[in-house]
Amino acid sequence: MGKSRIKPQDTFPDNLNQLEDNQVEVLNSKVHRQLEVEYVEEGTPDPETEHRQEELNEELDDRDLLSEVSTEHTGPASSDHDAGAPQVAGSPEDAVDRKADSR
Repeated sequence: MGKSRIKPQDTFPDNLNQLEDNQVEVLNSKVHRQLEVEYVEEGTPDPETEHRQEELNEELDDRDLLSEVSTEHTGPASSDHDAGAPQVAGSPEDAVDRKADSR
């Protein structure tokens, strides 16, 4: 898997949330490059590659949400420009759970 793309028959992690951010980003890049090749060579993507892209998008979205919520919790306690902004209750993990429940 050291090449610039990951083919449908190549191994793929079962659990993306156990990977470091940079590992997920590299996998995402490889899947996107594979999608490009499949569109050019076959005119349509392989279902496995599409599924992997969806999994990676969900994982990256969850990490972005977790990061945003964590930043909100570690930011300034209060400021004038935050007046009226919705407050997120609970831990960053709760936010990810709420997002997953809304799917």
